[in-house]
Amino acid sequence: MVRHRRWITLLLVTAVACLAAGCERVSDRASGSAHQLVTEGFGARTLHDGAAADGGSVLDALRGTSTVETAYGGGFVNSINGVRSDRSGQRDWFFYVNGVSPGRGADQQQLRPGDTVWWDYRPWGGLIDAWTVVGAWPEPFVHGHPTRPTTVIADPPLDEPLRAAGATVGVGESPWRVRVGANADVVRVDPAWRRALADPEAAGLTVRIDDGRIQVLEPDGTGFADVPDGRAIAATVLTGPSSDSGGVLLAVAGLDAPAARAAAARIARDPAVLRGRFAVVFDGTGNPIAAGGRDRL
Repeated sequence: MVRHRRWITLLLVTAVACLAAGCERVSDRASGSAHQLVTEGFGARTLHDGAAADGGSVLDALRGTSTVETAYGGGFVNSINGVRSDRSGQRDWFFYVNGVSPGRGADQQQLRPGDTVWWDYRPWGGLIDAWTVVGAWPEPFVHGHPTRPTTVIADPPLDEPLRAAGATVGVGESPWRVRVGANADVVRVDPAWRRALADPEAAGLTVRIDDGRIQVLEPDGTGFADVPDGRAIAATVLTGPSSDSGGVLLAVAGLDAPAARAAAARIARDPAVLRGRFAVVFDGTGNPIAAGGRDRL
């Protein structure tokens, strides 16, 4: 009886502490047509991967599968399943909807049917804002953010996989673009890519091409390192001034055109090479060899 009472007391104390901290767990299971991924270290370690309830907020969906602590009035997620924000260590939780950082609290961002939400716990000391990620491909070109793209301009061989996924691939002008080619050519034809390479930190790039070298953000998030065998990258950037203005560019850019085409061909036949990664580096034959901020692929 004494042991039983001690367990009851412990559970009550835990519950009170959790409520005081703003944490909540609604259910161990979730259903819905949205998808939720929870990771650490720029996607290096998966903590949760499964369905999420749509129709409510991103925070509602997270509470459906995880124990959550919030702060600042409930819009900032401070802890997921005990993995807690660390101000001194400059580590926090960040989230993306269809590969785009919404720029608002999780309690204010709605989750639509078919959306993909990704939470990642990462260092931010050298890169506070990574605005977009490739890890939800073929998003955001299907469901988009904040609205569905009316037209996507896409180079082969990535145009057909996008059509098959339900994207409206067309011609003309669009803020939603997929470019494949030698880096010099992508820079020449796409102003968003020119801006990104001119100021990679402002663009939130975790892989980049600099003076003929491919570089990747290091796991501590504080600097870039050369990838000697890297010949192409896949990275996304905003095409407008903010995530709410709509528009994302996926650049599959190589040190030469054959390397870019090999990387794009690999993505077309094996989209999982992008899944759960901020950005990816490929060798000359299209094999992924590094990812932004990751200590391992």
